[in-house]
Amino acid sequence: MIKNRLYILIIAAASFMFVSCSDSDDLSSDSIFKDTEEVQNEFDKWLVTNYTYPYNIQFNYRYDSNETDLGYGVVPADYSKSILLAKTIKFLWIDSYNELMGRDFLRQYTPRLIQLIGSPQYNEDGSVVLGSAEGGMKIILTNVNSLDPENLDLDFVKEYYIKTMFHEFAHILHQTKNFSTVFNTISNDYQGPSWVNVGDYMNSGSTEALEMGYVSAYASSAVQEDFVETLSIYVVYGNDYWVELLDNAGESGADKIQEKLELVKEYLREKWAIDIDELQHIVQRRLNEIQYMDLESLN
Repeated sequence: MIKNRLYILIIAAASFMFVSCSDSDDLSSDSIFKDTEEVQNEFDKWLVTNYTYPYNIQFNYRYDSNETDLGYGVVPADYSKSILLAKTIKFLWIDSYNELMGRDFLRQYTPRLIQLIGSPQYNEDGSVVLGSAEGGMKIILTNVNSLDPENLDLDFVKEYYIKTMFHEFAHILHQTKNFSTVFNTISNDYQGPSWVNVGDYMNSGSTEALEMGYVSAYASSAVQEDFVETLSIYVVYGNDYWVELLDNAGESGADKIQEKLELVKEYLREKWAIDIDELQHIVQRRLNEIQYMDLESLN
């Protein structure tokens, strides 16, 4: 199994932040329901009602050594902040797809486990593992304890969690039904591990990646990451941000980025009957609505 990682690499000298992950493998149809009974608190019951029963997703907020990398010194996710994130992901990711596609769509293709970690996972090179995904089955989200239930930072939530969910789910989609090989021909300068040296517009204001024809520095790492970054950034950050990217990409870069988007739109429409513009509209509306929601109680 290939292990995916989403990294925010912090380079002290340049004060840049980068995000990465890698491809997932095949999905599993195995049920996550367990035979052993556990004492459930109110949050556990809410998770069963909103994640486990309808989608067969196990949402872990308690620390589980079997689901984390023991090479990192991490702490469990805070209870109240886990509630905030569980409700936020449901409203912005699950409910957005349900509104567009109906509940059966996610029931069939969603990952089977979401594991929360309270702290970041620090690497020796100064980078921070923000999240990871394995085999289309498990997504780990870290740094949960940085959330503030009383003052929700939407920019933080979008970059760290909602974009991650759309990004990783896009991997599941393209691994289930391949996208056109025409996408592979638009760019011929993928950077591999050297993507960390490419300037990123979102995190540093650099237009380097954009001028190369990539929506983010991490998109320049591999064609599959380019595909899912194009999809997730378009949906989560909206049309105004997309126009801003194109305006800063130069003619050649903008042409490549827009050509990639058109192929993403075609793929989603023809292979999945997904209208990405309507999905974008739904997500942007929900991002505006969530600031007025009660994210602390279990109502």
